[in-house]
Amino acid sequence: MSKVAIIGAGLVGATTAHTLALRGSCEEIVLLDVDQDKAQAQAADVAAAATLNRGVRVYSGTYAQVRGADVVVLAAGLRQKGGLSRTELITSNTLIFREVMPQVLEAAPQAVILVATQPVDPMTEYVYRLLEGRDVSGVLGVGTVLETMQLRAAVAAHLGISPEHVHGYVVGEEGDSALVVWSNLNVAGLPVAEFAEQRGVPWTTRDQAAITDRVQRSNRRVVEGKGAISYGVGAAITRVVEAILRDAQIVLTVSARSLEYGVSLSLPRIVGAKGVVETLDLPYSREERFKLEVLVNSLKNILDR
Repeated sequence: MSKVAIIGAGLVGATTAHTLALRGSCEEIVLLDVDQDKAQAQAADVAAAATLNRGVRVYSGTYAQVRGADVVVLAAGLRQKGGLSRTELITSNTLIFREVMPQVLEAAPQAVILVATQPVDPMTEYVYRLLEGRDVSGVLGVGTVLETMQLRAAVAAHLGISPEHVHGYVVGEEGDSALVVWSNLNVAGLPVAEFAEQRGVPWTTRDQAAITDRVQRSNRRVVEGKGAISYGVGAAITRVVEAILRDAQIVLTVSARSLEYGVSLSLPRIVGAKGVVETLDLPYSREERFKLEVLVNSLKNILDR
């Protein structure tokens, strides 16, 4: 029986539970929150929707109910909002993780841990540090999975084709710092400019810059408009959870500790039942390599301040 525990019953946690339930991704979902009434209400709401998929049981509980979970999604903590600096956000959320993680490890030591709390890459690194000395292959963050999905959709829309034919990645870190690796993006095996020429579709550096901006600022624009992101990131989390539960061995730009860079960041990785199976080494242009190294140095300094 496949089971997912979600720590944090806010917008992201509840939306993820809803998406998992409607897709029938697993057989059991348990929601936990420091506000137990909220967790119970969210679970009841999702359970009502899950009646469309009778194989899914949704409920709230305590850490005792986390036992036996195949995947634990960490969605607890504050979210980025006006007036709260990145440093303050990280400080607050690391304090929450310091309390949550020992209880997760005691209840479900075998579970894959998927970090969804913002900012994802630094929080994934923090979990890695908390688990130093243990097997950390089962620790990963949702990373830039959503940004990669958005990139492929944006390029496909511009070219008038299905996103499944667009192969490219967004790496580094989520949000404004996300790095679009244009140098190896291809469409049906062709460089994007060559494919656009064959299709008779204009493709300029301005088009490329516009798509980069859309990918980097999409989440910020959603937050500015409605106060938080939920549906997109819920879909991205579900994508990763399904890859784990199904041992799919698919390539996703999840966040995890990189031996090469000495910090957690988002890179294309093969994801399976035990979490990260392997990290892929992409060829980068000189400019992309420089930007990635700047980002790595920034990530290294965040938790050491």
